[in-house]
Amino acid sequence: MLSVTDAKELILKYARSFGVEQVHIAYLDGRVLAENIVADRDYPPFNRSAMDGYAINFTDFEAGTRDFEIVEEIYAGSESKKQIKKGQCYKIMTGAAVPPAANAVIRVEDSVQNETKVHFEWVQVKKNQNIAQQGEDYLNGQLVLEAGQFCTPMLLGVLASLGKEVVSVQKLPSISLISTGNEIIPIHQPPTSVQIRNSNAHAIAAFLEKYKIPLHYQRLVRDDKIALKEALQQALNQQVTIISGGVSAGDADFVPEILLSLGVVKVFHKVQLKPGKPLWFGVYEGNKVVFALPGNPVSVQVAFKIFIEPFLRRSFGLPDLSIFILPLLTEKKKKGKFDEFFPCKIANQPHSGLVPVIFNGSGDISATIDSDGLAFHAASSETLLPNDHCEFVFWHSF
Repeated sequence: MLSVTDAKELILKYARSFGVEQVHIAYLDGRVLAENIVADRDYPPFNRSAMDGYAINFTDFEAGTRDFEIVEEIYAGSESKKQIKKGQCYKIMTGAAVPPAANAVIRVEDSVQNETKVHFEWVQVKKNQNIAQQGEDYLNGQLVLEAGQFCTPMLLGVLASLGKEVVSVQKLPSISLISTGNEIIPIHQPPTSVQIRNSNAHAIAAFLEKYKIPLHYQRLVRDDKIALKEALQQALNQQVTIISGGVSAGDADFVPEILLSLGVVKVFHKVQLKPGKPLWFGVYEGNKVVFALPGNPVSVQVAFKIFIEPFLRRSFGLPDLSIFILPLLTEKKKKGKFDEFFPCKIANQPHSGLVPVIFNGSGDISATIDSDGLAFHAASSETLLPNDHCEFVFWHSF
């Protein structure tokens, strides 16, 4: 049986780009940038006033001049039409281009204006004061954004500033999702006393939506070999297949057997992990991957976060998930001999650290609802004590 580390390394070996495509900026949020972006001109593209005030020649002020004649008002987006001489200045607005003859801007608050004259008294002035210099952010042709980043609202603002209306992003994989089990029913259907609703499908779909990945094929199938084989055969047409349930050691756990019969090559089955031990991973037609997860809700969520999400990120060229080292605030004993991932909440009072969430096993439908992420308890340590430091990954980390 593989360790968590070995299983993850095997999975990541099959990560690869799903291709790239051109997407308009209106649809970029949440996609992954697939090209480097360079500046199309200097930024700022001109010496820009950072304040509402008065643009002067610093040499005049340095020589003792405190009273200046205002020769022109300059607004953002307009160009100066006059040249200042000794003892003259411009009245200028925030964002406006500072003419070459001026090299300092004094704030309105530090001045007294009387019609076409302005006086500066108790103020210190330095050359280039309150002026954003042309090219101080980026020079024409300089790298601004590297490929392999999420397109966030902030990043989209930069792209718009650079005039990038259409850019290359990583293509999204086609994904199929198969839920199995005689006891599983759609959420709209009233359950009998021995049935449960299909929660895993919606949790997995929501995990995928974070990466803007839609489901191309989805089925809920009973524990019937013929029905399962037909559904899985259809599912394998997609680049990634995720299966929930049917991979343990029960008499109705047909998924591994059927996958093999369809030509899926098993890479591994079972991991030294709690929860999530029965995880099955295989490859189909050389470049399609199959994740078969145990059916309990916590096992599904842990498996997605620890195995599937890293696979997707590696395929997109994104950095690995950030792992934080945080202190545990309470004692935690391990119930088994395997590595464990357990849900924790971040506490800030009276001390900052991790507090394990109390739940009733991997089948507890609300076990992770109050948690911020997963902490790691190594197999080598039976007990974690207060102030012991744990690896921790946030559910919603980017």
